[in-house]
Amino acid sequence: MHRFFYLFLVIPFVSGCIKSDATTDFVLVAYNVENLFDIDGVAIYNDYKQDEADDPYTYTRRKLLTKLINARRTLAHFNSGIGPEIVLFQEFEADFTPQSTTMSSEEFLLKYSGLSVESMLTDGWQTHFADISSVHWLLKALDDIGISGYHVVSCPAKPIEDNMAHTNAIFSKFPIRWSKSHRLHRARDIIEAELDINGHGLVVYCNHWKSGASNPNMENIRVQNAQVLHRLVQAQLSNNPQADIIIGGDLNSHYNHSSIFADIKTGINDVLGADGDETFQSSQWYNFWYELPSELRYSEVWRGRRGSLMHLISSRGLYDNQGISYIDGSFNHLILPEINADIIGRPLEWNFAGTQGGGTSDHFPVFAHFSTRAFASTSEFSLGEHTPSVEIPHSVVGHPAVGSLKEGAFLSRLSEDDYGDYVGRLYRVEATIVQMNPLMIRVGGVLWSAHAVERELMGPTGLQSYLENNDGEVELVIRLNIYRGRKQLLIDAIL
Repeated sequence: MHRFFYLFLVIPFVSGCIKSDATTDFVLVAYNVENLFDIDGVAIYNDYKQDEADDPYTYTRRKLLTKLINARRTLAHFNSGIGPEIVLFQEFEADFTPQSTTMSSEEFLLKYSGLSVESMLTDGWQTHFADISSVHWLLKALDDIGISGYHVVSCPAKPIEDNMAHTNAIFSKFPIRWSKSHRLHRARDIIEAELDINGHGLVVYCNHWKSGASNPNMENIRVQNAQVLHRLVQAQLSNNPQADIIIGGDLNSHYNHSSIFADIKTGINDVLGADGDETFQSSQWYNFWYELPSELRYSEVWRGRRGSLMHLISSRGLYDNQGISYIDGSFNHLILPEINADIIGRPLEWNFAGTQGGGTSDHFPVFAHFSTRAFASTSEFSLGEHTPSVEIPHSVVGHPAVGSLKEGAFLSRLSEDDYGDYVGRLYRVEATIVQMNPLMIRVGGVLWSAHAVERELMGPTGLQSYLENNDGEVELVIRLNIYRGRKQLLIDAIL
């Protein structure tokens, strides 16, 4: 059911693994971990090849550790620290040295049970650890803090000449009855799996469709991706129209893609048919984004606008009185200020700065709760109303959190070795504009290269007016950024 309320930053209800003889409640998460790569040096992306030892922004063991710690900090917010029962992951690195991944997950954890990921990636490093896949690294990092008991399925890497850097994976605390991978055109394979939820079958589809959500020229590829998924789910429904099915992951499509791009055929809405009709009269698939008010339907912020690329999509079977049921009103995105989000609710994406790197992911996880109890409604059904035809802006200007920003002059005193924790976070600074082209400002006595995020800031009523009329003195909202290996300050707003 949709809920009509507004909260700026949502730290959602994330406890709730409730088990008894009669019922099982559980949480399912879709989580894009943004380029979680291993450290064997065999990588498609140059940033992860580790072939420039003197490059301060190269990928390292310590930076992998930061990625693992921040991912597990995020997942530890579910179920009072023991983690979600099911996770549909995107953007693990595909393992291009598969001969190193011959152990099962259980064997791997047993072999390294006496070590922690912290020790393995720092003082206790051994060269053969480079053979460990990114899936196993995260599994180990989670297990170290008691987020354990997962059965794991992932797709093998495609040939490296296919230029497909990522793979999907499913972590499930419930037994996996069977799983299959299905090849997609220019995208990561879909994982189809049936999970055994205390005797009840739940079929899940872990997706990562072709990138480029803002590029309509890429939509024909996502249409092909959607056609493969559509055939798979229709096969399930032909056997059982009330099958309990969840489609999840990064579809690189907005929930309202066909409204934003009204002149083209879209994969998510036109081919798959996902919409906001919770009565399942207009479609077989209900997109849980409609559980939230339209202004809260986002898992990314890109170029100042909210996106909804992460999805959980339900079959009608999750709304009946048998098998698995959706717990009404439980869908949400996980926004954790200072962990995976900045102060105004934008994802803190990964960065390579400093000796440790920083950030978490450019996507927020989305999640929902389910139960073996019968479905119980708590409010009226969504009929797909309130579907905007634009991507909603998400701006610093006018945001209430700006009033509580920390002072950022200290950035000028930081060692570049320590930059990782500070990149992408908003600060307030007293600055002096030195010149406009190229833009240079002085903060804390240090001259910085700068870039104005919005074009209007460079106009005659923006920074230029302060240079001409106020000796260049101005109060700004800024972010530390690394661009092509050089530090700079991004200017988000004038205060």
